[in-house]
Amino acid sequence: MKIFTKESLIAELKAICEGGWVKSCREPGNHGAVGNTLEQLLDIPENNLPLPNAAEWELKGFPG
Repeated sequence: MKIFTKESLIAELKAICEGGWVKSCREPGNHGAVGNTLEQLLDIPENNLPLPNAAEWELKGFPG
């Protein structure tokens, strides 16, 4: 599992934002698609456990 410091996670998220539009890794209508795609981009294994998935932080997405 990839381990992030706060600074490295912020840097990775900024790089993703600067990369422009990213097509979802899941089918349209999948409620977890945003989170799944973000995990894939960050090379974090998918899980449904109530545990942080990026060191100390639980990542959440909003398809809005």
